Amino acid sequence: MAENTKQNRLEEKQKRAEARKARQEALAAKLAGLPARNRLEEVEKAILAEQNNFDKFPPFNVGDTVRVHVKIKEGDKERIQPYEGVVIMFQNAGPRRSFTVRRISYGVAIERVFPFHSPYIASVEVVRRGRVRRAKLTYLRGRFGRSAVLEEKV
Repeated sequence: MAENTKQNRLEEKQKRAEARKARQEALAAKLAGLPARNRLEEVEKAILAEQNNFDKFPPFNVGDTVRVHVKIKEGDKERIQPYEGVVIMFQNAGPRRSFTVRRISYGVAIERVFPFHSPYIASVEVVRRGRVRRAKLTYLRGRFGRSAVLEEKV
């Protein structure tokens, strides 16, 4: 009786292994038909070549207080509005790179995510440099007032 259950378990294990192998082969056959380069990457490279903001912005880091000049369209007019706050994080995803700026306006915290290569960013200027020891300052979300102020880099 014990040998019979052992043999059944071995047979089931072999069946599962064969099924797994068949699924892997089917997936490999599907992937073989796809183009070598991803189309999204090609589109991103074209956009990056056209709208490259790496040279336009000064080097800034997490913890710095920056003033981002944003282009705003109202009807047929276009104006530039400054948005000043602390950079709390970068998301480095190649061409889709972005940074998040947090500011307190009338006692309400507002976070805004700016794509790094956005055509709507006219310029970025660093107001003050902050001294931080973290890559992402999400802990500032729970703080207001003096506890949310960062030390200045000398």
